[in-house]
Amino acid sequence: MNRTIFCFLVMSSWAFLSQAQRVDRQIGELIEAYARLGKFNGSILVAAHGKTVYQKGYGYQDIRKKTLNNAATVYQIASVTKTFTATLVLKLVELNRLSLADKVARFYPHFPKGDSVTIEQLLSHTSGIPNPESEVNPKTEVGSDEDRFLAAFKDRTFDFSPGTDWKYSNSGYILLGYIIERVTGMSYYDAVRTYLFTPLRMNHSGFDFKGLASPDKATGYWEYPESDTVQAATLINFEGPRAAGAIYSTIGDLYKWHQGLQAGKIVGLPLLDQAYQPVKSSYGYGWIIDSVAGAKVVWHSGDIWGFKSELARVPADDICIIILNNIEEVDLHSITRKILSILYHQPYQLPARNRIQLSPSNLQEYVGEYELRPGEWIKVTVEQNRLKSTTNRKQELYAQKKDFFLVDDGKEHLGVTFNRNDSGQVTNLSFTLGTRTVVCPKKE
Repeated sequence: MNRTIFCFLVMSSWAFLSQAQRVDRQIGELIEAYARLGKFNGSILVAAHGKTVYQKGYGYQDIRKKTLNNAATVYQIASVTKTFTATLVLKLVELNRLSLADKVARFYPHFPKGDSVTIEQLLSHTSGIPNPESEVNPKTEVGSDEDRFLAAFKDRTFDFSPGTDWKYSNSGYILLGYIIERVTGMSYYDAVRTYLFTPLRMNHSGFDFKGLASPDKATGYWEYPESDTVQAATLINFEGPRAAGAIYSTIGDLYKWHQGLQAGKIVGLPLLDQAYQPVKSSYGYGWIIDSVAGAKVVWHSGDIWGFKSELARVPADDICIIILNNIEEVDLHSITRKILSILYHQPYQLPARNRIQLSPSNLQEYVGEYELRPGEWIKVTVEQNRLKSTTNRKQELYAQKKDFFLVDDGKEHLGVTFNRNDSGQVTNLSFTLGTRTVVCPKKE
């Protein structure tokens, strides 16, 4: 080998090693800060350019048994399942067994608006199919799961005409699961195992988490488990969320998922690139689309009783962030954005926290809806003595002093002020974006 080339390669490897060590320290400091605040209890893996730069478990897998989370811990991943369902649909498209333009009526001639709703619309949440008002109970209702699911839409009104708007629809993905069954002739679960899990050797992933007997199985908690008296969350049967959120997995298996997608092992890269293009509201086919430092980020989060999950990828730079938690009260996307800032050498802040603790009666004064813009509202609620704001996602408001809070959006701490009238009643909230102050009146 040419001496100059050899020296360059050695220097490059040293530079990457040095950078990886620095990134490892920064990520560790970040996650440990969240863990100390009770905002992280789970497992994390961060990889870049084919190398794992950070991997660690935090907190209790099961506080009563005093087992700790680690790389082998098994978690429910909830709606990260949608990345699998969408990819399986694309695999069937690649095999010419399905088309993105196919109508639901091809499979279900009597489904409402079935001659208007396409596979692509189901993938991108633009079908207008509403979520059922209540869950069906397979033990008390007659017919198959599929029959009961379809019957729930018989008298329901669509949220909008197919293709004209966007609204997140678990029902749309459950319907995709049933369509997969019709196309493949096997159950959705067997189809995922056959086309996705088995080729990628994802041996620690499955569906029936409630029935899973494994020493690595995490117990889900509503809040950070500080003592063995903390209440465990009720487990939801996998036949409820189905193709919208039934999968359980580990950080190791999800990294295999990333690697398989990167290499085009399951679906060809041109079709995957199509999945990474936003259709509406920054959503593609099973992926939310964002960017960092000019590079495209594709990600999805998951939330089911007792568990939160997030998978974020930068395909162009072979970056993968996997965060799995067995507590409900966490904002994983803020953590993801900060890790991306670390990887791309951008500024970030350690997590915001409550400087003071307000009484339940004080917190109730802020509860209500605040108009962000015509027809769009910020909903402020109190959950487990914590103030939360909900727009397109739910975030905690951290009290710094009476009437002044911080929202941690993953890039910066946004100050939010609740303003009162002369009688002391909260009338609006305000925050500053750049040089502009935004005032949001409270609904009376």
